[in-house]
Amino acid sequence: MSEVTIAEIERRLKVCEENVKELFGKTNKTEHNLVAVTTTMNSVMESLGELKAAVESLKSRPATLWDKLIAALIGGLVTGFITYMLTR
Repeated sequence: MSEVTIAEIERRLKVCEENVKELFGKTNKTEHNLVAVTTTMNSVMESLGELKAAVESLKSRPATLWDKLIAALIGGLVTGFITYMLTR
Protein backbone atom coordinates (compact mmCIF):
# COMPACT_ATOMS: atom_id res chain seq x y z
CA MET A 1 0.00 0.00 0.00
CA SER A 2 1.15 3.48 -0.68
CA GLU A 3 1.41 6.31 1.85
CA VAL A 4 -1.57 8.10 0.35
CA THR A 5 -3.80 5.09 0.82
CA ILE A 6 -2.74 4.61 4.45
CA ALA A 7 -3.31 8.30 5.16
CA GLU A 8 -6.73 8.07 3.53
CA ILE A 9 -7.59 4.99 5.60
CA GLU A 10 -6.48 6.73 8.81
CA ARG A 11 -8.59 9.80 7.94
CA ARG A 12 -11.65 7.66 7.18
CA LEU A 13 -11.11 5.70 10.41
CA LYS A 14 -10.99 8.93 12.38
CA VAL A 15 -14.23 10.13 10.74
CA CYS A 16 -15.87 6.78 11.54
CA GLU A 17 -14.78 6.99 15.18
CA GLU A 18 -16.27 10.49 15.45
CA ASN A 19 -19.51 9.26 13.88
CA VAL A 20 -19.67 6.36 16.33
CA LYS A 21 -19.15 8.75 19.28
CA GLU A 22 -21.90 11.01 17.95
CA LEU A 23 -24.27 8.05 17.53
CA PHE A 24 -23.55 6.83 21.07
CA GLY A 25 -24.27 10.34 22.34
CA LYS A 26 -27.60 10.40 20.52
CA THR A 27 -28.45 6.93 21.80
CA ASN A 28 -27.72 7.98 25.37
CA LYS A 29 -29.91 11.08 24.96
CA THR A 30 -32.70 8.93 23.57
CA GLU A 31 -32.40 6.50 26.47
CA HIS A 32 -32.46 9.39 28.96
CA ASN A 33 -35.55 10.85 27.27
CA LEU A 34 -37.24 7.45 27.32
CA VAL A 35 -36.65 7.15 31.06
CA ALA A 36 -38.11 10.62 31.58
CA VAL A 37 -41.17 9.80 29.46
CA THR A 38 -41.68 6.49 31.28
CA THR A 39 -41.47 8.21 34.66
CA THR A 40 -43.98 10.84 33.57
CA MET A 41 -46.29 8.19 32.15
CA ASN A 42 -46.19 6.20 35.39
CA SER A 43 -47.07 9.35 37.32
CA VAL A 44 -49.97 10.08 34.98
CA MET A 45 -51.27 6.52 35.29
CA GLU A 46 -51.09 6.70 39.08
CA SER A 47 -53.01 9.99 39.08
CA LEU A 48 -55.57 8.51 36.69
CA GLY A 49 -56.12 5.59 39.06
CA GLU A 50 -56.68 7.99 41.96
CA LEU A 51 -59.13 10.02 39.87
CA LYS A 52 -61.06 6.89 38.91
CA ALA A 53 -61.34 5.88 42.55
CA ALA A 54 -62.54 9.37 43.51
CA VAL A 55 -65.15 9.40 40.73
CA GLU A 56 -66.41 5.95 41.71
CA SER A 57 -66.80 7.01 45.35
CA LEU A 58 -68.68 10.14 44.26
CA LYS A 59 -70.91 8.11 41.94
CA SER A 60 -71.87 5.69 44.71
CA ARG A 61 -72.49 8.40 47.30
CA PRO A 62 -76.06 9.35 46.23
CA ALA A 63 -76.99 5.68 46.19
CA THR A 64 -75.79 5.22 49.78
CA LEU A 65 -77.74 8.31 50.85
CA TRP A 66 -80.92 6.91 49.31
CA ASP A 67 -80.25 3.54 50.93
CA LYS A 68 -79.92 5.22 54.32
CA LEU A 69 -83.12 7.22 53.78
CA ILE A 70 -85.09 4.14 52.78
CA ALA A 71 -83.69 2.16 55.72
CA ALA A 72 -84.68 4.99 58.09
CA LEU A 73 -88.21 5.12 56.62
CA ILE A 74 -88.64 1.35 56.89
CA GLY A 75 -87.28 1.43 60.44
CA GLY A 76 -89.72 4.23 61.34
CA LEU A 77 -92.64 2.38 59.80
CA VAL A 78 -91.75 -0.86 61.59
CA THR A 79 -91.31 0.98 64.89
CA GLY A 80 -94.63 2.77 64.37
CA PHE A 81 -96.39 -0.49 63.54
CA ILE A 82 -94.93 -2.26 66.59
CA THR A 83 -95.90 0.68 68.81
CA TYR A 84 -99.40 0.65 67.36
CA MET A 85 -99.72 -3.10 67.99
CA LEU A 86 -98.45 -2.83 71.57
CA THR A 87 -100.75 0.06 72.51
CA ARG A 88 -103.87 -1.54 71.14
